[in-house]
Amino acid sequence: MKRTLVTLALTTIASSSFAYNAQLDGGITYFNNNDHMTDFQGQFDLKGTYYFEAVQSKEAPLNEAAFLSHSSNVYAQYNYNEWKSKEYIISLEDQGSLYPLAKVKDESNIHHFIGGLEYFYEQFYFDAAIGFGQVKDKTEVKGSDKSDSYQHDYDVTTYRALVGFMPINNLLLAVGVDGYQGNDDQDNETNFAVKAKYVMPIGQAGQYLNLDANGTFGDMNNAVIGADYYFNKIFSLGGAFYLNDDDVSDYNFIAVRTKYFFNPNLAVGGEFGFSGDLQTFNVNATYRF
Repeated sequence: MKRTLVTLALTTIASSSFAYNAQLDGGITYFNNNDHMTDFQGQFDLKGTYYFEAVQSKEAPLNEAAFLSHSSNVYAQYNYNEWKSKEYIISLEDQGSLYPLAKVKDESNIHHFIGGLEYFYEQFYFDAAIGFGQVKDKTEVKGSDKSDSYQHDYDVTTYRALVGFMPINNLLLAVGVDGYQGNDDQDNETNFAVKAKYVMPIGQAGQYLNLDANGTFGDMNNAVIGADYYFNKIFSLGGAFYLNDDDVSDYNFIAVRTKYFFNPNLAVGGEFGFSGDLQTFNVNATYRF
């Protein structure tokens, strides 16, 4: 009798672990810039998602459970990016300094908070998010006869809205807008946004293929096109192509990514990106409850 009760208890625990109402995702990324200017750049990301109804994992890939279940949710996200320059030399002759050369270091810190809603209704899809960002730029100047520091802080409001349709099972196509508004009335921009995702079985032993794309196009062009092969429901290996083109920089890079679930509630992942001028290293984790 005792053995039966223990077996039933373990079965209940195992079964309940396949359904979840909330998810936490966190990751750290290091950027290795080969631009002779950057000394350090890193980013921390944290996202929390609450689903209105419990998500059932079933037999499909655990990483795609919420999408395949068309699970509506609300989410909150925090991103922190830090950039530091190498020390460089500037001239102070036009500032009346007795010593014309000075050593300079720049630093930038960005905090970004986002809240959003993702909603599925039959074949229709809606996603809206609004964010608040704080940018802090600091410059330190060290001359032989004087030193000084300058700081410039400004706020940015970001927004994104997508409306989509699922013409066939597990295929999502969405379009919308993505933009920001700064402190200055002229510091604003609205771009065209697109999103697409398709998850399909490709084998008889639980293999799946995920294809996804996200992009904004306008004065700034940013896009990510990716694919993941699921060997089974717990392990995937894939890649992505990143396109970044704005008024300041223009660089593209390729990334290899993977994710592994130790159990239906806990997963770890990683991504390595590379191009001629940039390498990125990311580690991330997912916890569901």
